[in-house]
Amino acid sequence: MQFDFEGPRTALLILDVQRLFTAPDGPFESSGYGGMIDAINRLSAHCRAAAVPVLFSRYAMAADGSDAGLLAGHPVVASGMFSVASPWTALDEALQRAPEDLELVRNRPGAFHGGELDAALQRLGREQLVLAGLSTNNAVSTTAREAFARDMPVMIARECTAAAPFEPASDLYLEILDTWTAEVLALGDALDRL
Repeated sequence: MQFDFEGPRTALLILDVQRLFTAPDGPFESSGYGGMIDAINRLSAHCRAAAVPVLFSRYAMAADGSDAGLLAGHPVVASGMFSVASPWTALDEALQRAPEDLELVRNRPGAFHGGELDAALQRLGREQLVLAGLSTNNAVSTTAREAFARDMPVMIARECTAAAPFEPASDLYLEILDTWTAEVLALGDALDRL
């Protein structure tokens, strides 16, 4: 799909680039996301320079797991690693951040769950999203579909997203999104459009 993107209407949303998923010593034994994080940093710097707000959304749950829903019995959730206070749910230290960036927390894969993202976008006057982060199959796909259901155009730069350590890496997820839900393109092309 192709949409018209306008900087004054757009926000960048970076999903789940958290130590839980990216740290080599983490529960999922990541093999590294350095290339993806470098691409995200390039994208976020470009967005800030173009006055496009940058938002980070973390996937985390209450310390007691009471809001974990169907994941309540998952060993990593039960261990407390998904707790909002856990160092594992912190954003990866390699992400470049700025004081004006916003950080949101949610307890479901889709970033619109709970209404915090809707409220932030409304305050910022933004109606279009550029998505980046982890994982293409889960949070990125779910959030793209939630945005589509709100008639909100979505752009995804393919270098700025990846599979989670426990998922198979595949371009199929992006191909499916590009068919109906979002505009998927190379990072250089995305930068030219923003």
